[in-house]
Amino acid sequence: MATFTVGFDNKWQETFDNEGDAVAWAREVAGTGRTVEVMKRRFGFCSFLTGFPESERAALRARWRRPVGLFIGAAAGGAYGSAAGGCGGGEGGGGGGEGGSC
Repeated sequence: MATFTVGFDNKWQETFDNEGDAVAWAREVAGTGRTVEVMKRRFGFCSFLTGFPESERAALRARWRRPVGLFIGAAAGGAYGSAAGGCGGGEGGGGGGEGGSC
């Protein structure tokens, strides 16, 4: 079973069982001016699902695709760490670069 975690303000905020609920809440939060990303976690693997505002989506996706080291994807150097049971969300954020892994 997959879970969907919404991150903003340099922290994973909330985890949902339903993708639609996660994306809807992320869109709502983005309406307040925040940059928000949604990651999918299934079988212990994390992947970027979407991000808001849409103008930032390509940059958010690129953080998840950036290789960090041998057998370590961008998720291991997370901006958000592992709060809410989530994985790190790439490099960057508000000074990130450290954080949890899957």
